[in-house]
Amino acid sequence: MVLKRRGKLYHRVLAIQKLQYSRLLRLIQTPIGITVVVGLFLIVIISVLDIRYLETTNGKDILIEAHGLLFDIFVFGVLLAYLNKFLEKKQKSERYQEEIDDFRGWEEKEAKYRIVGNIKRLNKIGYGRINLSNCYLAHADLHQANLVKANLKGADLSYADLRNADLSYSNLSDADLSNADLSNALLRGVNLSNAKLNNTNLSRASLWRAKLIGTELSGAQLKKTNLMETDLTNAKIKEAFFEDVNLDHAEMDKDLRNSIKAAQQSLSDSGI
Repeated sequence: MVLKRRGKLYHRVLAIQKLQYSRLLRLIQTPIGITVVVGLFLIVIISVLDIRYLETTNGKDILIEAHGLLFDIFVFGVLLAYLNKFLEKKQKSERYQEEIDDFRGWEEKEAKYRIVGNIKRLNKIGYGRINLSNCYLAHADLHQANLVKANLKGADLSYADLRNADLSYSNLSDADLSNADLSNALLRGVNLSNAKLNNTNLSRASLWRAKLIGTELSGAQLKKTNLMETDLTNAKIKEAFFEDVNLDHAEMDKDLRNSIKAAQQSLSDSGI
């Protein structure tokens, strides 16, 4: 029994070591990793030369030149590595965006899956400013997606899962977000003018300084939603659910403000 446990432990340790070795190998194979390895190799050589020739007059001159050369190689190598990484990242982003462009306006499941896949790939390399105008993304799984400053004008996001997504400063004008889940989403400074948010879940979402001019919010859920400094001019809120909503400095028609306050007061009185 003890031998069996030891055998299992040995195999676990071996598996961890193999994983660490493979990660280290992948790191070394990157441009930055190669630069570091070459730099360390040159440092070792210079250190050996320092010990051997430092006491001689000619040796000192050679070592000064060698140190300068090592510094130049290292700095140039690091800059080259970062430039290579930047260009590689840019090429990838352009390729993913081109693939999205190919499926724009195509209202099929395959188009949606391809577009969502490219959004996730772009997010992985740090891109959120994506052109998704007029894209079909109904029922799409985009929870925790980075869509900061994205162009989603006229996009179909009905029934989409956008929980905890960051859509700050994005353009969602004329977009369809009916029945979408935007709970806990960041929508700061977003443009939702003339968008459809009928029956949309906006609970605990932040719409600070958002534009909801002419936006349809019929049946929308706004529980603990931040609407501070939001422009709700001509917004339609028929049967919308408002509870503990922050409306500080929000811009809206007097009738709309009274309707929202009445709805919140009604909830308070009923004890919901």
